Amino acid sequence: MNQQLLHDAKKRYREFISQVSASDGCFHLSSASEVSPYARCFAIFGLKLLLDENWLSQHANILAVAIRRDLDLMRNQREKLQICLSSDKAYLQLLTFSLSALAVINRIKMDPLEDHVLPLVSLDVERDLWKFGALDGKAQSGNHAMFLAIILWHSGSHFDKNVQSLLTEWLSLHLNSFNEFGFWGVQTSMSHLQFQNGYHQYEILDYFDVKKVPWETAANSVARLADDEGHYAPYPGGGGCYDYDATFIITGAGENSIRKHKQLLIRTGESILNEQNLDGGFCESHQVRPLSIKNLYKSAQHVLSVSGLAQQERLRYAVTLLRPKNSRIHTHWTEYSRDWSESNLWDSWFRMLCLARIDVAFNPSNISNWGFVDYPGIGYHSALKKS
Repeated sequence: MNQQLLHDAKKRYREFISQVSASDGCFHLSSASEVSPYARCFAIFGLKLLLDENWLSQHANILAVAIRRDLDLMRNQREKLQICLSSDKAYLQLLTFSLSALAVINRIKMDPLEDHVLPLVSLDVERDLWKFGALDGKAQSGNHAMFLAIILWHSGSHFDKNVQSLLTEWLSLHLNSFNEFGFWGVQTSMSHLQFQNGYHQYEILDYFDVKKVPWETAANSVARLADDEGHYAPYPGGGGCYDYDATFIITGAGENSIRKHKQLLIRTGESILNEQNLDGGFCESHQVRPLSIKNLYKSAQHVLSVSGLAQQERLRYAVTLLRPKNSRIHTHWTEYSRDWSESNLWDSWFRMLCLARIDVAFNPSNISNWGFVDYPGIGYHSALKKS
């Protein structure tokens, strides 16, 4: 990957983060959205990745106060709605992102969020994993499995809770449930859902440096789903999550996988660099909207280029994304629904993370050029232990 182009992309990404910053440690997810506590976390992770330690240090106190305030507010709102916090993805996602963000700004020892974390500690790991469908590969279950492991680890590391047996059980259950593609659930062929969901469990397996994980099997399974641009989404143009999750698994599998899939990794990196928006940010995809002849043809090609479950997924997305209600992307991060090609902090962080992992895969010493998150979950890199 061209180091000058990568340097320029990082510089422009930093400019985009500045564009969406607001007062009092707040950030907009995109230029047109309202401020969001999730966006704040994504900005912190992006600034850490870019090694902007000065800015993070100067604003650490106000960021920590804002993180606690918004997390408390969200908990109160969800409880008023009588939502069960232990299974609420929106709350658990903000909580785990908040823990990572506090670790990044070196404020987690001052406020480890004990009142948020301890009530969520699971005493029956197997029951909860089956309940979420994590060992069956059910959609979104990977998120919940990751949340569960992070909460257990945090409780043991920061509150001296005896959780080792629970973490060991989490790991053992996953190690004993792999399917032939390196993920979870009974499947007849490889699918986008398997790796996009299972990536979250691989994050935890990577953090704990677990042996006997079929990394290379998973990497080969994922690589077969790449399109001609090196993207991995079930729709054309890639997607922040899909491309990063796939790249994480391929690079995480080690030297043999990196060597085997070198040209694919290069293609992914070059595509992402070419897709950076003029404002310096990155988007979900440039090829879903508008519904032009060119994009519709691209979508048809995308469906026909694979077979099995992956083809079924792509066909389902191709039809569903024709509906007007899917002209924009809706998430729980903001009330505002963004355009598919609109720059935002989430896709920008994931795209840059993707580039960072590819860069370090080819040049291990370049780990010093990036600020990965030294906390379990998204944004971590196992090379941190070695460095």
